[in-house]
Amino acid sequence: MIKNIALVVLIAIRLIDQPLAITDNNNIAPFTSPVPAPSTTVSITPAKVTSINGNISNGKMLLQWTVSENENADQFEIEKSSDGKNFKMAALVFGTDKAESDNYQFFEKASTQKLLYRVKIINKNQTVSYSTGVEVKP
Repeated sequence: MIKNIALVVLIAIRLIDQPLAITDNNNIAPFTSPVPAPSTTVSITPAKVTSINGNISNGKMLLQWTVSENENADQFEIEKSSDGKNFKMAALVFGTDKAESDNYQFFEKASTQKLLYRVKIINKNQTVSYSTGVEVKP
């Protein structure tokens, strides 16, 4: 009960001490945020997969890839397909923010059928690109 009263008092104090913002026409506008500065568009070079390979070892499929412009990559979706046309996401790997290039890997239990894997790159500016496909046979 005392905790609840203390919380209400703290909220009331915060509301009373809320700084007031003055709009352009000098009207008082409480609870407003400062107007953000105009944004400038910064062009970034999208990340690219520079090498990719996949193989099966000890009952596991291992996919390894290297990325250039790695600091611009947000995440990687590993996609797989049995027909080379219809891909499904197999995993999500987050970028490391390491400058320039970095190496990544993904593994899963090996399939009994031939599969095609590719990496979908989602950059920090939300652009998307794909690696070439890698065929992995059991």
